[in-house]
Amino acid sequence: MRIKWNWGTGILIGIIAFMAFIIGLVYFSVQQNFDLVERDYYPKALEYQQQIDKEENARKLEQQVIVENTGDMILLAFQPFFVPANISGTITFYRPSDKKGDIVFEIETDSLGRQNFPTDILQNGRYIIQINYKVGDTEYYQEEALLINLY
Repeated sequence: MRIKWNWGTGILIGIIAFMAFIIGLVYFSVQQNFDLVERDYYPKALEYQQQIDKEENARKLEQQVIVENTGDMILLAFQPFFVPANISGTITFYRPSDKKGDIVFEIETDSLGRQNFPTDILQNGRYIIQINYKVGDTEYYQEEALLINLY
């Protein structure tokens, strides 16, 4: 038996194809994950002036924290005149594309004010190193972009 194709059949096929497209579009859009940069962004927005002050303090330094990628290690070197025992804070390897790739470390420098991180704990891609530290009563904040390519 042969199906007779007329304009009604074409409209029906068009409607079914359109509905399948819309259902597929809704399904795939629901599967997307939209990570916020900060989960508690509103309280942090209220404290943003403190963040601006920390960044300004870091800019005023003669030498900012040096970030060097040697391939298998990432070296962070603080200013030589900071006594390493007085440096406290956190170093965050922030991965903008995937929050599961974020890694946070406490600052634990050696006697020369340096701290090393192996690159094998990181994934390939772009990271922003967020260095939030305090020396004495003064707080500092610095960001550095980092591209990891392990291949």
